[in-house]
Formats: sequence, C-alpha cells, structure tokens
Amino acid sequence: MKRSLLKEIIIIICISVFLGFTVNFFSPNKIPLVQDYSSRYIVDSTSSDKQKPVRQYTKEGFVKPVNVKVQDVKKMFDEGVVFIDGRPPEEFAAGHIKGAVNIPYKEFKDKTTEQKLEILKAYDKEKPLVSYCGGGDCEISIDNAYEMAKAGYNELKIYLGGYKEWEELGYPTEK
Repeated sequence: MKRSLLKEIIIIICISVFLGFTVNFFSPNKIPLVQDYSSRYIVDSTSSDKQKPVRQYTKEGFVKPVNVKVQDVKKMFDEGVVFIDGRPPEEFAAGHIKGAVNIPYKEFKDKTTEQKLEILKAYDKEKPLVSYCGGGDCEISIDNAYEMAKAGYNELKIYLGGYKEWEELGYPTEK
C-alpha cells in the first residue's frame, strides 16, 4: 500500500513538472529558466567623454541606470551631484560619502510610485543622481537606482565601488 502511494506521488510530481515546463516553453510570456544579470555590472566607458551618452531604455520602458567609473564619480562629487546611499540608516550613520542622502532600499522598494516621487521631489528628474552602497558584493546601489528610474528619474548613475572604495581612496566622508 505505501509503495503504491509513493509511486503515485512520484508520477504526479513528474507529470506536473513536465506540464509546467511544456506550458512555459509555449507561453508568449515565458519565464526564463536562467537569468543573465551580467549587464548590471558593465561600467559605462563613455562617461568620461565630452559627448553625452545615448540613453538606453529597459524593456519596461524606463531609462536604464548607468554604472560609472570612480574617476567620473569623483568628478560628479566635485560638481555637486547628489549622492544617494541605499544602505540601512545605522550603516549610513556609521559613515557615508560627504553630503550623501540616505534613502534605504529596503524601505524605498516597497513604496508606491507616488510615495517614491514624494521622497525624491527635491531632485530634478533630468539631473544626475549617484546611487551607491557599501561596495564589494553589495547590490543595493543597483536596485535602488532601478527603483528611482522606474519612478521617472532619467540620469541615474551607479557607483559600484561604494562607500568602501570611496573611503579607501581618501575621498571626503562624514559620520
């Protein structure tokens, strides 16, 4: 009795998996089995050029944030561009890029578009904003930038080196 029940469960699971893959394969809105996130880490090599780079749009229709080199980030800092730190408030309080604004990703991501716009209302949608986090394996800077882009901000830059690299280079920080 137990053996036949186990056999039936295994058969049902196999049929379910097979049907799931088959439906997904033929669906116009198929779910990719393997995601390629490598483009999230490509650094824009044209950002140092005098020529303004062409905007790229995501398939969702918003302007894609751009990863920038540390030299360009420092130049933007010197020009007074606003820096957005997406780390939790306690990490931000322990140290951050001088003059940065703390918009914690974990709280920001769950807001409605209207609430996000209210938080960002002090910043021009067409002027650069630099999103950063702790650096290293931290992806908060990427995720926060995409959330801001979805809200309609078109000049988002992502600083992948983050606070760690900034501090190591001896650039201005504050607590």
